[in-house]
Amino acid sequence: MELKKLLQDLPVKAQGALEGINIDDLCSDSSQVTRGALFAAMRGREKNGEDFAFEAQERGAAAVLSERVIAEIKTPQIITGDVRSAYARVCAKFYGEPSKKLKTVGVTGTNGKSTTAYLIHRIACGCGIRCGLIGTMYIHDGERRSPAQMTTPDPKELNQTLARFVEAGCAAVAAEVSAHALYWRKTDGIVFDLGVFTNLSRDHLDFFGSMEEYARAKGGFFTPEHVRRAVINSDDEFGVRLINSVKVPLISYGLDNPADAFAVNIENGGHGRYIVNDRDRLLEINSRLYGKFNVSNALAAIVCARELGADYADIARVLSETPPPEGRFELIERDGVKFIVDFAHTPDGLENVLLQARKLTEGRLIAVFGCGGDRDRGKRPLMGAIASEYADEVLITSDNPRGEKREDIARDIIAGTDGRARVLLDRREALQEACNAARAGDTVVIAGKGSEKYIEEKGVKTYFDDVEVLKEILAKK
Repeated sequence: MELKKLLQDLPVKAQGALEGINIDDLCSDSSQVTRGALFAAMRGREKNGEDFAFEAQERGAAAVLSERVIAEIKTPQIITGDVRSAYARVCAKFYGEPSKKLKTVGVTGTNGKSTTAYLIHRIACGCGIRCGLIGTMYIHDGERRSPAQMTTPDPKELNQTLARFVEAGCAAVAAEVSAHALYWRKTDGIVFDLGVFTNLSRDHLDFFGSMEEYARAKGGFFTPEHVRRAVINSDDEFGVRLINSVKVPLISYGLDNPADAFAVNIENGGHGRYIVNDRDRLLEINSRLYGKFNVSNALAAIVCARELGADYADIARVLSETPPPEGRFELIERDGVKFIVDFAHTPDGLENVLLQARKLTEGRLIAVFGCGGDRDRGKRPLMGAIASEYADEVLITSDNPRGEKREDIARDIIAGTDGRARVLLDRREALQEACNAARAGDTVVIAGKGSEKYIEEKGVKTYFDDVEVLKEILAKK
């Protein structure tokens, strides 16, 4: 594509002649630059892309996008005050602005993003609206799925995926939008038709430093630059702040506070039976998803499905047929014991899962979990305290130690417990011990990884699937 067309309407200045330059590819990693590519020299927290501009030039970059003139290179340069935002917008143009050819739903929040996006995708497809899915669990074009590398892909992959959805015949897409993606401007150039806010609780403070900065990143999504209409959880404290401050039309949903869409007659134990009132339209829901938190997720999905054009009767029917997403309160029963595998990796997420698990438990509740390394250390003792409060037995194990020692992470978690917790640093051994200890009537919660299929340690990812390992252990009992 002609470079001048890619840069049209963007706040940039040219350093060198741009006439006749065609761009064949886009890249923000100098090692991946090919001849004819536009290289985006992004500033990161540890590295500055400008330091790799000469390498990009040597590999055949046709032009460089940067925040300043880089004197060391002769390649034509485009100067802008925000390389990340400009690059995201260029990516959208390069792939034909595919988001404009789809009904787009962006879901953000600490917990519930994956489940809510999954439900929107499943309900829409089941109602005859082919809807793609982009998120933590996988990417799905309405017929086929492929692995996801991160919650929200980088701008090139994101727009490339959206273009593929359009080509496949999708009419809509539900995408998880992480706080990191918003901070790094990954979705700039896309105005989502609907922006969903699920909740805000402690997470990623290793990156954002404070809850206010974390909240600022999430809240920045709900502006006319990013969304046309907001769908916001009125039960969340920060959600209420958004409801009172956003400058876009909004629909609120909630279970405890007044909202445009709400649920009543929720069956005790959260077995998925309830009545939804969505702006004075009533639906009787019989869902296969457990828990009050999943009633909230379903409410958001129902609102979005209606906005996408789904029929109410079809929404209720499809939701009743929809299985829980992989690794999100995934329930396996064997010999009277319930095993629940869940992605919960925050204090709020762990508390929600344990509270719901307790409602399903006749005997003891056993919790198996760990915390990720090189991440917010402050949440570790909080999660230890929550596990001690709600579980009868606590097994602390590993969960992506990354660059830290497993025993150091476990020590941080133990600091918040009441002293009853045991440590088994090998995750397989911890799952084996939980299976050995469980008796009929007990429930075992295995938290932290959900559908994630690896353990990352010292730069190496080793295949590990909680559900797969659990089933292997149970098969040998």
